[in-house]
Amino acid sequence: MARKKVGLALGGGAARGLAHIGVLDVLEREEIPIDMIAGTSMGAIVGSIYSRTRNVKLMRELAIAFGSRKIRYFSDFTVPRTGLIKGHRIENELRTAIGADTRFRDLSIPFSCVAVDIDTGEEIVIKEGKVWEAVRASASVPVVFTVPKLDGRYLVDGGLLNPVPTKTVRDMGADFIISVNVLPYKSVSDNREPNIFSIMMKAFYILDSKFIETSIQGSDVVIQPDVTAIAFTDFQRAEECIEKGELAAWSLLPEIKRKLSIR
Repeated sequence: MARKKVGLALGGGAARGLAHIGVLDVLEREEIPIDMIAGTSMGAIVGSIYSRTRNVKLMRELAIAFGSRKIRYFSDFTVPRTGLIKGHRIENELRTAIGADTRFRDLSIPFSCVAVDIDTGEEIVIKEGKVWEAVRASASVPVVFTVPKLDGRYLVDGGLLNPVPTKTVRDMGADFIISVNVLPYKSVSDNREPNIFSIMMKAFYILDSKFIETSIQGSDVVIQPDVTAIAFTDFQRAEECIEKGELAAWSLLPEIKRKLSIR
């Protein structure tokens, strides 16, 4: 009997989404097949780089390096028009990690990502064209980042409608879906005074979290790393986020193997 096609749905969550790297590490080490990936926001960033490189070690290094220099990437301010941050520095990092000319058809693993048309409110699943441009759109948190235009549409973060793209990966042809949710919302009690950036990020993800239950429906396994003590802007805690992803994946590994009939 042919084995089930495994799809991975990686949700948004800013810094918390770095936990996806830990999940991928465990699945890879345990030889759980990944036949296709769909991602939203940070899930799109992680999913696209893995689909291109299949190199978790490289992704871990990139995440830690990004966290150590996060102020550089988030001080790319512009005169507010469609967003506070131009995102040019992040775009450069995406082009480097994914490849400036890499198109969806070039990826080692079939991949798609989710964005939202800010004019129509329509969910847009992107699976053609340059990957880095699609990912930039999927991760464009409204007001925080300037809004990119892609194929005539102004697109923003897919988490507005689909924080964990379970149905998206099902539509790609997956028979068995592993969804990774890093958005159980909880404020971080660390006595830090919030700034305008962290307030907007929190506000967006509070809204985002309302769609989680609907978004993960149809999953065969849902991995939920315990990242509630990590703020959405805590990119400097990349190693901790990755470890949380590993722990959550290990805890559900027996269930995944049992359902997939893997010894």
